[in-house]
Amino acid sequence: MASEKDLPRRSEREKPPVSRDAGRIKSGETLRDSDSVSEQQADSNRDAERVEADKAKLQSRSDSDASRDLGRADMGRSGAERQSEGDERLRVERENSDEAIEAERFRTDAATEMGRTHHQASVKSSAQLLSQEQESHQKTKATLTTREEFLAIVSHDLRNPLNNISMAAQNLLEEPKDVKELALSINRSAGEMLGLIQDLLDVERIAAGKLTLHIEQHDVSEIIKQAVEQLQGVAVSQGVTLEVEPEGVCGYVVCDRSRVMQVLSNLIGNALKFTPAKGRICVSCQRSGPEGEKVQISVSDNGEGIAPEKIKTIFERFSQIHNQDRRGIGLGLYIARMMVEEHPGRIWVESTLGEGSTFHFTLPFRSSAVHEAKPQ
Repeated sequence: MASEKDLPRRSEREKPPVSRDAGRIKSGETLRDSDSVSEQQADSNRDAERVEADKAKLQSRSDSDASRDLGRADMGRSGAERQSEGDERLRVERENSDEAIEAERFRTDAATEMGRTHHQASVKSSAQLLSQEQESHQKTKATLTTREEFLAIVSHDLRNPLNNISMAAQNLLEEPKDVKELALSINRSAGEMLGLIQDLLDVERIAAGKLTLHIEQHDVSEIIKQAVEQLQGVAVSQGVTLEVEPEGVCGYVVCDRSRVMQVLSNLIGNALKFTPAKGRICVSCQRSGPEGEKVQISVSDNGEGIAPEKIKTIFERFSQIHNQDRRGIGLGLYIARMMVEEHPGRIWVESTLGEGSTFHFTLPFRSSAVHEAKPQ
């Protein structure tokens, strides 16, 4: 017995063929319609998907373009900023470089200038040393020349009185003559030698700073009178008038009597050397200074005078009025200057070539100037 499930199938088979075909056609149409709808739905879905995809693609492209544009803008800004930063960095580097170059140039210039200054100072110092050496050489040469001349003069001046003493002594032994005259000759020659030796010793004392003065109060007129008397015999023998002015009365001075006598003897003796026969030498004194606090003593002659260029050096050691002059060793006026300045006083000369000379020196008048002897 057939089941209920088999009934439709049988019913289907039992239908006529036309009905079955119509059914199949309908079923096929239904299927086609269904497929068409499905296809349309699929197409619609596909189109929608495509639209969405296109939208997404467009959005993505838009976003990408916007991002790219933004990136480009950022890159542009970053590039500008980098360019600006680079320019600023370059400017700073250039400034630092310029400052470094300028500083180095300054150091180089300073070093160059210092080197130039040092070189110039060295050259100047060398030139000064050379000049000093040349000057010292000239002075040494002049000193040696002067020393040689000095030794020659001293030898000559010492030899002459020694010869006189020797001759006088020989005459006393050989034949009877006026003993007094011979004794005077011996005494005079010995005095010349002693004077020369005294001058040499004084020069050494002055050079060593050991010149000693014994200061006391003395009558200046008496000192002048004694000095003139000592040299009066020499003046007479030369035919020269040696005198003291009558009005030469100046009272007392404070001085070392023996040293003032030495100064006067040098000045009068110097005048006798250059005053011809029948000439005149006069010694005088007068008060001087704003308040008469000094006494000025003068020795005048009408001899040959002194050339102006010689006056500047006449009071220096070994100075000679004439280059070829051998009358003395050139120490008398130097010693006179040192003696006068030590009191203290001043000495100077006034002279006209061919007419004569006058030597002046001053001594302190007031008794308040008296002081104890002191080594110098």
